[in-house]
Amino acid sequence: MSRSEHVRRFELALGSKAPAAELRRLAVSLRDEGVSQIELYALFEQFLIATSGDDPAYDTIPDTMDLIYGGPLAKGRALFETELTNDQIDEYRKRTIMDR
Repeated sequence: MSRSEHVRRFELALGSKAPAAELRRLAVSLRDEGVSQIELYALFEQFLIATSGDDPAYDTIPDTMDLIYGGPLAKGRALFETELTNDQIDEYRKRTIMDR
């Protein structure tokens, strides 16, 4: 599935009547479809940056990012077996910037 399809699905979930539940469902679906932990985190981060803090659905994005990130932030509900590290996130950002 293309990245643009992921973005479209994210937009639908964020605009739904229950964005918290829909974003979590989307994260689980994308994980189950083979999207890597770092790619999933980056997708949510992209929307976190682009969404106004005044948007009523804003807080649902970092809440779901915690589940993707894992570790203590996920409070036992992590979507992946391993916790992301800041080094992994930084390396992914550098790599994707260089690919542009």
